Amino acid sequence: MNIINKLISCLEEEGILPVSKATWNSFMLNHCFPENEQDKKEQYSYIKQQVGNKSGVYIYVRDGEYLYIGKAKPLAKRIRDHYIESYKPIPDDCPEKNSRWDRFFQKYNGEVEIYWREFESEEERQLVEVILTKLIQPIFLKFR
Repeated sequence: MNIINKLISCLEEEGILPVSKATWNSFMLNHCFPENEQDKKEQYSYIKQQVGNKSGVYIYVRDGEYLYIGKAKPLAKRIRDHYIESYKPIPDDCPEKNSRWDRFFQKYNGEVEIYWREFESEEERQLVEVILTKLIQPIFLKFR
C-alpha cells in the first residue's frame, strides 16, 4: 500500500473522509451581495450560529464540486471574510487589494454548502487542510 492509500485509510478511520453530512457539520450559505445592512447582519449572525466560536477546517462545495479548503481559528470570522469577499468591490487601481481570494469568491458566488469540522489544535488544522487539499484538489488550486 502506498503512502496516499495509507493517508486515505487513516482519514477514513478518523471519519474525516468521505466529506459528507454523516461525518462533517454543514450548512448552506448564499454568497451574494446583501440587499441592505440588516441582511448583512443576519448573514453574519447566521454564520456565527452555525459554527459558534469553534476552530477547525472548512470546505466550500457547490454543485458537487469542491471549491475551496481552508482552516481557521475561529471559523466564523474566516467564513464571514469569504462572504464579504464574494461581493465587495475590487478597485482596478489598487492591485494589492485585487487578491486571488476576492476574485475567486466573486466568481464562485451564489449558494454554497460549507462543510466544517472542529480541530482545536493548530497542528491538526494544518495537517488536515494540507492533506485534504492534496487529495481533493479543490478548484481554487487552479484558479489564477
